[in-house]
Amino acid sequence: MQIMIYLAAVLNIVNGVLSFGSAGILKKILCMTMIIFGLAAVWAASRLNIPNVTSRYAAIVLSGILIVLRIVEFTVWHNIGFLLGVVLPIIVIWRLNSTEVRDWFVKL
Repeated sequence: MQIMIYLAAVLNIVNGVLSFGSAGILKKILCMTMIIFGLAAVWAASRLNIPNVTSRYAAIVLSGILIVLRIVEFTVWHNIGFLLGVVLPIIVIWRLNSTEVRDWFVKL
């Protein structure tokens, strides 16, 4: 699961960097936002090996933000390929909400 959020974050960062050359201020702002939240998701993924409830919540919130950014990215660039990036954060949220993972994060 940790590798999936790393992969989703890195894909978000790479998309932001590659798309930064696009014309238009809205697209540049979106690219910077993708890079910033991608870096935040890498940080959240690095904290997932610590059994702390807040790190689980942070990963869920950042995965949700990555999903929203992918949908916004799709509406701006009109490329269906961007929607495929939604799959990894959805799987991360699904796994983080499973009973076994929740029980592990409650341990202190």
